[in-house]
Amino acid sequence: MPPTLTRALSSLAPAFPHARQPFLRTTSKLPSHPPRPLSLNNPLHSLRTMSTAPKKEFLCILPDKPGALAKRLEVRPSHLEGVKPLVASGRHARRPPRRRRNPSFKGSMMLAQAENEAEVRKILENDIYTRSGVWDLENAQIIPFKSAVREQL
Repeated sequence: MPPTLTRALSSLAPAFPHARQPFLRTTSKLPSHPPRPLSLNNPLHSLRTMSTAPKKEFLCILPDKPGALAKRLEVRPSHLEGVKPLVASGRHARRPPRRRRNPSFKGSMMLAQAENEAEVRKILENDIYTRSGVWDLENAQIIPFKSAVREQL
């Protein structure tokens, strides 16, 4: 409890001697253990305060079309700009991998949150990698999954 609040409550004690005084304790110690990761199996996790359907998670494995490396590198900055709103909204996991000198891409992998697979496919169809012919969306794998344990990235 902040010291100013402690003083304020203590100053009320003489006016109400018959009232029970709260146990006031201030400490600067931190907890002795780190916070536990969020478990999605916790029943409280499934409680919702909105009327919308809960989002599901999908693992998207998106192979590149043959010979698409040059096109991928050309449109990559636009792709990364395009996924920023999806990351900010929580639909995609954040932070792309660090850039290497000579990337040898075979495709992409991403985690998406949506109500169903059709919504994920629509998001992928609107990505510049699909529109510019980099991703082979016909051979993409969109796999629903549930994460048992979460930790901050």
